[in-house]
Amino acid sequence: MLFAILAMLAYAAALLWVTPTLVNLENQTGDKKPNLKAVFGFGLLAVFFHAINLSQELVLSEGGQNFSLSNVNSMMSLLLTAVATLALPRWKTIWFPLMVVYTFGICSVAASAFASGNFIKNIAQNTGLIFHLGIAIFSYALFFLALIYAFQLKWLDNKLKSKKAVFCSMLPPLMTVERHFFTLTLAAQALLTITLISGMIYLHNFFAPEQIHKAIFSFLAWIVYNIQLLGQWKFRWRGNRVLIYSILGTMLLTVGYFGSHMI
Repeated sequence: MLFAILAMLAYAAALLWVTPTLVNLENQTGDKKPNLKAVFGFGLLAVFFHAINLSQELVLSEGGQNFSLSNVNSMMSLLLTAVATLALPRWKTIWFPLMVVYTFGICSVAASAFASGNFIKNIAQNTGLIFHLGIAIFSYALFFLALIYAFQLKWLDNKLKSKKAVFCSMLPPLMTVERHFFTLTLAAQALLTITLISGMIYLHNFFAPEQIHKAIFSFLAWIVYNIQLLGQWKFRWRGNRVLIYSILGTMLLTVGYFGSHMI
């Protein structure tokens, strides 16, 4: 419980450095950049405390792992916040997604620490399954971050088309955001491909009736993201079309990954 509170406080501290600046930017009342060292430092602290809290919630004393919905969600959030925080010194386009990422981090830590739930599995000796689950959750985290970038792209596009738009050094270049969005989606798609292949290899019940929905929805998401990447690369898709494909792909993956927990 202590590390959950520390993680939430660290996430909140990072948000306090980021949010006011971006709100002023939206209202066109300021152009001051957030303190990079402060946000990066609090972000690293939050990720560190989040990881300790998750390990306490996930690993049970009776020799199993608790893969409850809240714990799996916390695991995905940890990877998401770690990627976003480590990207901060190099990717100046990450400032806007950070607000969503750190807010989601607070919510996921709170849910994991305070919401009861048990879904006990023992996979400690199954390295193939550990690899499959790790890659699957990492791919989902990258797709989720790419979705936030898709919303940022749409917001920037509207901002630039607005008659009241003014130059601001905090606004990331549209082409740079688009390139980072494509990079994230491509990396996540590669991991999803590995996830599907490793699932067929390491999960003997991958196509069993009780598991088939995961394979179907994950494969449908794989098709959607392939179409999106092809459209961006070949036909220069952007705006609403890219956003719709990103939302659809994330929804399909969510049902595929977490559907059995929700029913």
